[in-house]
Amino acid sequence: MIQKLIRNKTLFAIVSIAMGVYMCFAGRGVLYNIVRVAGYVMLATAVGYALIYFFGPRRDQVQLGYAGLATAAGLMIVWMAPAIVNLFPMLAGLGLIVVGLTNLMHAAREEGMPAASKVGPVLTIVLGALILFHPGAIVNAVVMLAGIALILNGLSELDMIRRIW
Repeated sequence: MIQKLIRNKTLFAIVSIAMGVYMCFAGRGVLYNIVRVAGYVMLATAVGYALIYFFGPRRDQVQLGYAGLATAAGLMIVWMAPAIVNLFPMLAGLGLIVVGLTNLMHAAREEGMPAASKVGPVLTIVLGALILFHPGAIVNAVVMLAGIALILNGLSELDMIRRIW
């Protein structure tokens, strides 16, 4: 039982390291692939709804409608993966700027608040601006950091397995 657990844990650690290395070298391409896989899942869902409609016990028009919507969404996601990936950092940057401005206005309105209470909102605004004006670099950095985290996680798992074994 323990040998099987260790074997499975070793496999997951090696996969984690491999995914981390891939993420470090592929950068934003990893996100394109993840979004495309989501689109293909939507297309498979559309096929499932169509099969249920045509071969199910009853012909419910809603199932056919779901199949059509899932097909349209899946095709759009697959074809527009780069645009979708580029949209999220821009939305995150705008969101951070709005939150930072709101927090800065609240901190400015409150009497008796120390000047240091404005540092957090200003840093949030600066981070939002960095993400908004340099989304590609930020996305690549985040993907690389996630890859490094996966590599470190896999190495620590292998070290733990080595100590147990």
